Amino acid sequence: MKKHLFPLGITLLTLVAWLIALPHLPATMPIHWGANGEADGFATKINAMILTVGIMALIYFIIAFIPRIDPRKENYKYFSKTYNILLNAVLLLFFFINMSTILQGLGYNVPMSYIVPVIVGIIFIIIGNYLQRVRSNYFMGIRTPWTLSNENVWKKTHRLSGKIFFIGGLLILVSAFLPEEYTSIIRWVTIVFCVVVPYLYSYLAYKKEMNM
Repeated sequence: MKKHLFPLGITLLTLVAWLIALPHLPATMPIHWGANGEADGFATKINAMILTVGIMALIYFIIAFIPRIDPRKENYKYFSKTYNILLNAVLLLFFFINMSTILQGLGYNVPMSYIVPVIVGIIFIIIGNYLQRVRSNYFMGIRTPWTLSNENVWKKTHRLSGKIFFIGGLLILVSAFLPEEYTSIIRWVTIVFCVVVPYLYSYLAYKKEMNM
């Protein structure tokens, strides 16, 4: 039961914050910002609340129920603490984004061009620290045909991926304080690198493991 307290509590706290602020928010408000911090996506305040709180509720549902239906659910007992830390970190990311969105709607000058990459960078760093502890499963981690079919390939891929995500997180975090023309490039290159390299490495590791 304890593992549900944080995700449920922070989701409810976010909903309460929206409900308190709702009468004071403009009819239409920004919900997305570009790399330069300028708003480039808008929604009605009701839709903004439903969308952002709904994402958090979905994440909570995942935390609570996905391990029960995973074909490799027995493995979750070996990394249950890591599982909760990683998904709670993502929830925390959305909590801060929600608070920033509300404050923007209330007229406060929130520097989104700094806040978002700093938070995302921290999340990547947390993922990097814990990724290698994740055991084989069908929901969390680097799930390629090769990692899912070989335990050693899973371990090797996640060991490397942890380092990549940690370094990527540092780069994304630092990008918040660099000139605008470099910011988007660094973030997108980092994200692509974090996705592509583990995928390719898992294939090469599998070939080596199978002596192909």
